[in-house]
Amino acid sequence: MSIEYRTEEERLVAEQAVAMYREVLKAMENAPHGHGLACMEAAVLTHGRRLMRSVLQQASSAHPEAQKGGPAADRVRVEEVRPSSITRPKS
Repeated sequence: MSIEYRTEEERLVAEQAVAMYREVLKAMENAPHGHGLACMEAAVLTHGRRLMRSVLQQASSAHPEAQKGGPAADRVRVEEVRPSSITRPKS
């Protein structure tokens, strides 16, 4: 499949999504017997949150008029939220 990206940001988001998918596959392959789904879900939550933060940061920075306080002076920074113990795979 070939995708025509309108911007460099779109290409970066697509690459990040593929990287997230690969991490989920790696989690499945390395999961202990009987824990595959839990490990995959934890990987989706961890890497999905990173992807979501990146997309929000890029989209907000690309459209300064979307900022409530007026034009953005610099790139928008999104804080990383640490996952709870519930989302961590059991060892």
